[in-house]
Amino acid sequence: MKTLSLRLLEHANALAKEIDAKAVVIYADALEGESGLREVLSTVKFPTILFSRARAAPAPAQVGAPTWIRVEGVHTTRTGQARLALLICVARGVLRRGDRVVCLTGPDGSNRIDTAMVLDLGTDPELFASLGDLDLGGDYSAEVFERALWITSRIAAEGREGRPLGTIFVLGDSEEVLAQSRQLVLNPLQGHPESGRNILSLELEETLKEFATIDGAFIVRGDGVVLAAGVQLQPKPGKPLDLPAGLGTRHAAAAAITASTTAVAFAISQSTRTVTVFKSGRILTQIQHSDAHREKRAS
Repeated sequence: MKTLSLRLLEHANALAKEIDAKAVVIYADALEGESGLREVLSTVKFPTILFSRARAAPAPAQVGAPTWIRVEGVHTTRTGQARLALLICVARGVLRRGDRVVCLTGPDGSNRIDTAMVLDLGTDPELFASLGDLDLGGDYSAEVFERALWITSRIAAEGREGRPLGTIFVLGDSEEVLAQSRQLVLNPLQGHPESGRNILSLELEETLKEFATIDGAFIVRGDGVVLAAGVQLQPKPGKPLDLPAGLGTRHAAAAAITASTTAVAFAISQSTRTVTVFKSGRILTQIQHSDAHREKRAS
């Protein structure tokens, strides 16, 4: 393992103790093989969360018993890596707002750790815009939330046949969401068995990419079943939304539907390939991909 990575790992344990951190969070893909993983876990004598795009969780007997987070295969920036991993930790209940963590990351594919960040969940605006007073809870499981996050990240990063896509996925509180929406086109999922239109099914991803070319949003039930595509959101009027300048009607609709329901919404920007996650009418976080951060921000 490279010298810089080792030095950062050596200091992570002491720093975590000094600032009373909840855990040390490490980007496992920046470590060289299983030997590197064992070396890390022998160095960091502190509760450890490992996250990876490429690796499956190893057997606990092989490397100890860290918490293992799978961040599915999308390329993103160092901060984007941390956002994805920590958002999944929050959804699972592994971490909570108010927790402080030491996060060690590195560039995708570099096999080195070169960045150490101290992150406060709920107070660090670069990480989560408004986690401090929001609850991620809803009628959806952590597994379905993670899968929706992965699918939207893949659509944002890859598009459809190389063409960028923009769409919205609305997860949870589906009866109320449907009551505040209307079909723009004939629902392409109508009549298909629920087992074949659940986002937990790996076979559904390409179909969702195809339907994402249709104007409108996807409505996803809390158990992962996609109820409709090509939906126009018509949220009930409420308090004015406090959104950053530069976000367009897609993002406004996603924010508004989460303000009038208990759903969470994932809005994909076609121009920037950024996923913006909304809850309770506000931005929870944004996931920006490594090929998109150089582009001009737009909606």
